[in-house]
Amino acid sequence: MKRAIAVALFCASAGIASAQTINPDFGGCYALRHLGQVPGVPANYGGITFKFDDPDVLLIGGEANTENAAIYAVRVTRDAEGAIDGFDGDAVIFASAPQIDGGLAYGPDNVLFFSGFPTNTIGQIKAGSTSPDKTTNLDSALQPSMGALQFVPDGFPGAGRLKTASYSYSEWADIPFAPDGSGTFNFGPTANSLIPLSDGVIFSNGPEGIVYVQPGNPGITKYSVLISEFGSGTVSCYEVDSIGDPIFSTRRELVQGLFGTEGGTRDPRTGHFLFSTYGGGHEVVVVTGFNTSCRPNLNGDCYTDDADFVLFAPMYNILDCADPAMPVGCPADLNDDGFVDDADFVIFVDAYNRLICV
Repeated sequence: MKRAIAVALFCASAGIASAQTINPDFGGCYALRHLGQVPGVPANYGGITFKFDDPDVLLIGGEANTENAAIYAVRVTRDAEGAIDGFDGDAVIFASAPQIDGGLAYGPDNVLFFSGFPTNTIGQIKAGSTSPDKTTNLDSALQPSMGALQFVPDGFPGAGRLKTASYSYSEWADIPFAPDGSGTFNFGPTANSLIPLSDGVIFSNGPEGIVYVQPGNPGITKYSVLISEFGSGTVSCYEVDSIGDPIFSTRRELVQGLFGTEGGTRDPRTGHFLFSTYGGGHEVVVVTGFNTSCRPNLNGDCYTDDADFVLFAPMYNILDCADPAMPVGCPADLNDDGFVDDADFVIFVDAYNRLICV
């Protein structure tokens, strides 16, 4: 089914690569960097992430959605500023991963989790294994079939929770899980929450990759999640609630005019966003301009400068985040203690001295 959709979209979108754009509403900091195909990885591409113990080794699914699918490992190269600019040699098979789709992420104890399509499964690969140690069907918790999965990172609302999304039904789910005593995990039979990712106008956004981004990135003032949306050909940004679920009404398209948007991850060294594509050119794309931590960038441009200080100072004078005069969300409370005080000022000054968000 997904292959048929991919072919149809490709035939209807000749030349779409030239139309790929960053939404200007997010400011002028972001840029697309096409890395092309990964040597040695067969089409179509699935999820991507970085090896937990080596930030220069990218893991990526190949022959996605088939029984022969596998996860491949390839070392990345970097330019003088540390941004990824290519691949060092051919990729090698890291582990078999039958039916792998857009979800690929490390969870507790460095177990590697991947989503399976159209089987609606989660596979688990323990550190050192070269094939799945456990595969679980999630039909009771999520409408088939799953496309995406991700764990909420530390420091975000809902940190540590497992999120999945149905490609077929554009539905997001928070899935309970617990250790099974053998180094892998069991999943609860029902979801803690179910969030529709379609308003009825767009039949299916087709969620595939899930990546969390913090405030202080250009155009992003609240904790948010980027979702690679295969069906709409976009990467969209949603603000998240207290457990890390997307708030659909806040949806904004960050990258537009894409084909086959698939897995997503962030570069552990720079914070830049990467996504893979399924079908067509099957490539890896980097979106530069993201940073690892720049919350003092209160106005969401590329810098922490006087314009941000003008916003910071009134909140510092108000002090208490609970004060009705405080701007919504208390964005200058940089250490999340409920106050905008000297501790936040120290954080602000450090970023101000560096100027450029990194």
